[in-house]
Amino acid sequence: MSAAAETVVVGAGPAGAAAALALAEAGLAVTLVDDNARAGGQVFRTGAAGGRRGPGRRGPGRDPRGAELRARLAATPGIDHRPDHEVVAIHPDRSLWVRADDGRLQRLAPRLLLVATGAVEIAVPVPGWQRPGVFGLGGLQLLLKGAGTVPTGPVVLAGAGPLLYLLAAQLRAHRVPVAAVVDAAARPGFSVLLGLATQPSLLAAGIGHRWRLLWGGIPVLRRHAVTAVDGDRGGVTGVEVAPVDDDWRPLPGGRRRIAARTLGLGFGVRPNIELTRLAGAEHGWDVGLGGWFPKRSDELETTVPGLFAAGDGAGVLGVDNALDEGLIAAAAIARRLGRGGVLDWRAEAAIDRRRRRRVFREALADWSALRPGVFAAAGADTVVCRCEDVTAGEIADAVRLGYRAPGPLKMATRAGMGLCQGRVCATAVQHLLAAAAGTDPGAVPPPSVRVPLRPVPLDAFAGMAAD
Repeated sequence: MSAAAETVVVGAGPAGAAAALALAEAGLAVTLVDDNARAGGQVFRTGAAGGRRGPGRRGPGRDPRGAELRARLAATPGIDHRPDHEVVAIHPDRSLWVRADDGRLQRLAPRLLLVATGAVEIAVPVPGWQRPGVFGLGGLQLLLKGAGTVPTGPVVLAGAGPLLYLLAAQLRAHRVPVAAVVDAAARPGFSVLLGLATQPSLLAAGIGHRWRLLWGGIPVLRRHAVTAVDGDRGGVTGVEVAPVDDDWRPLPGGRRRIAARTLGLGFGVRPNIELTRLAGAEHGWDVGLGGWFPKRSDELETTVPGLFAAGDGAGVLGVDNALDEGLIAAAAIARRLGRGGVLDWRAEAAIDRRRRRRVFREALADWSALRPGVFAAAGADTVVCRCEDVTAGEIADAVRLGYRAPGPLKMATRAGMGLCQGRVCATAVQHLLAAAAGTDPGAVPPPSVRVPLRPVPLDAFAGMAAD
């Protein structure tokens, strides 16, 4: 890292890229590291760096701001953008271990650090969910945007939240047969619609996606959830759906089967808190923000001095909020480094926009935030941790034996010890543990995080020691 780059930004999605650009505008050098080949994150994701134009470049949801952001990053001096660089450790002094694109480990020791690591999709296990042909909603959208890949057979999209309708509209635009949209949430009530109307452009976009489904004759089953996935050696053949109660717990009657070859299953996303947890920051719990999130000051500094967090990695509030939080954090960092006033007037406007989105966020959470009852679809034999083949029954048995925290439960069952280190199963384990223990999911602490965050060859550590 250049000696002049006193700030490192981790993550080149909307929040991280916006922060890096603002810091450069203030005359500060910044190192921007990201584990993707191209900047933009999931929301601004596009095809391969070679410029492939896949079907994901067309249709509903295309946002030109991603291309503009990448062009500005490439044209802005003062930003040391390092794609394909993955942070595998953070230490109490805010220093980082970064695995570079050549496999070597590098150590970065910034004076100030901004973490903008985005969000992780929430997986809800149901019987048969590990079959080939079952994807997260975000995974399906990634294939569509990044590789131009679309399913060829009938698709069922299930879960809750705005992405259900956006993805259905995008698939329909590419003539993919969508058999049904299965939404656990009820139809938005009047008070929810009033709250959503505080952001007219977002509400209008949602109405537009819903209208496209009506126009295309795609059925929407509200207050329903997938309770099982049928299949054969070739993959998915159909899904079982059932009505749910207000807590999204499946009801015994009214079940039906829908033929499908692909299932997109998603109940929103949660903040990626690996780095803030590893750094020792304090965290809070808010279902409306996606679950566990790092506590922050008005300047978006965490409880670890010099460590800032912005975007969905600090609370899932969407792309517009991420862009504003990147600017707010950059302004605070600039003031710390003696460049106060350069960004302050723009940051004040961003703070005001962020405050005005609060009503919208609360209404969105009332409508579609995750409800714990949906995890009741997992039977005793349902695999929850796919890495270690741990079932819901094994988790319940361990809780009855007294293992009532994520750490002891992990040691008793190995849930979360696999290759993904719990990134897929953490939310499900948390809710199943809470249900078996008769407590609120928010009372279950987040799982521990260890160095390295990703598998690293031993020779990479040896090379770093030699340097």
